[in-house]
Amino acid sequence: MDVFTILAATAMVAIPSWFAHRNHKDLKEVVYQTKNNHDTNLRDDVDRAITAVELLGHDFRGLRQDLAAEEDRRRAQVAELEQRIEKVSRRHQ
Repeated sequence: MDVFTILAATAMVAIPSWFAHRNHKDLKEVVYQTKNNHDTNLRDDVDRAITAVELLGHDFRGLRQDLAAEEDRRRAQVAELEQRIEKVSRRHQ
């Protein structure tokens, strides 16, 4: 009976210790993957990438606005040319 008690107590201590050791190895792996032997953390790199993507979004919005303004100018020029052609064609009729 004493041997059974000792084995049960040992198991009660050993099993949680084994799980803790396994978790510790997993945490080390996560830290390694996150740090990855770089000077900066992965989170900092991701934050910089997100900021760069947001800045590109602003740049594209600005380009779209510029293109829309250019399209409006060209339409106005085409309309003006059409009016001039119409005036000239009326004179020659």
